[in-house]
Amino acid sequence: MRIDQLTFLRFIAAIAIVIYHYGLAVAPFNAYGMSYLFKQANIGVSFFYILSGFVMMLAYANKTPIDAKQFLWNRFARIYPVYFLALIGTCFFFYYVQAPISGKDFMLSLFCLQAWIPSAALSINKPGWSISVEALFYIAFPFILNHLYAKKSRIPYTLMGILTIFLLSQLGFHYFIHTYPIHSNQELHHFIYYFPLLHINEFLVGTFCGWYFLKYPKTSERNNDIIIILLLSTILVLLKYPIGFHYHNGLMAVLFAPLLISISANKGIITRLLNKKPLLFLGEISYGIYVWQYPIFIMGNKLGKWIGFQTTARFFYFNLLLLLMISSISYLFFEKPLRKYLLQ
Repeated sequence: MRIDQLTFLRFIAAIAIVIYHYGLAVAPFNAYGMSYLFKQANIGVSFFYILSGFVMMLAYANKTPIDAKQFLWNRFARIYPVYFLALIGTCFFFYYVQAPISGKDFMLSLFCLQAWIPSAALSINKPGWSISVEALFYIAFPFILNHLYAKKSRIPYTLMGILTIFLLSQLGFHYFIHTYPIHSNQELHHFIYYFPLLHINEFLVGTFCGWYFLKYPKTSERNNDIIIILLLSTILVLLKYPIGFHYHNGLMAVLFAPLLISISANKGIITRLLNKKPLLFLGEISYGIYVWQYPIFIMGNKLGKWIGFQTTARFFYFNLLLLLMISSISYLFFEKPLRKYLLQ
């Protein structure tokens, strides 16, 4: 089951993360009324994880039990080729500038294990840490679907387990944030923010939302435009006034979850807008935007200096345009053809 209106949301999350990494000092993202939003745009990763669990349930819940080997091959064909290409591209850049690359870091990144080692989490292609986390989700999903959701009688226990993991994750995360100087200890910071097991709560919430959406199909007959606007408004208010909360490791799931269900079930104007073909295409290239951002921006900065750019804004928008172009080319002429070949 595919829900097109969710596709463009991936682009919004991906481009917000790009701005968070490279555009906070650039207009209009540095404007007073807008900057707070992009300074916390790293929660886009949390949205990705919840969305990942949601769409996997939509795609596979009616095919229970699923074959783990075939499922993992499908995910490999979808995710790994462009991840590998971006990793090699980043390595070539480092070689060009004569920066040393650790063999250990390369092997960890090659096998999507870097997020398990705090000192290596952001090695080589930095955004790749989240793919390392996703790899855990892919390995766990066949068990989650085939056992936790296999029988109706197990659902209450599954829900209680998810809620328990979610609450413990948030309590543990906020305890470390407020008790330890994680921002002055790089390895502790990387452990708290990037360690895969600390993100499993987000994925599990997404799987339950997907199960709920399929279990109660009548929700797909509604106009949820007002509900969607209210949820988005609440998210903006909470980001503006966090009052000590940190949203990176899944706390925003309390709003992302109903937002995903509401948008998936919506029959209103918002859905008609999100289903426009140009927006769908941007959503399709969003994965490329995410994994290519680091090598494109560092190489683009070199190219920008050669061209003669003098301002941060020119560098950013030049690199952003380059990123969109490379991601489009990668999707059309590498990702799609290779995926089709691998899944034959």
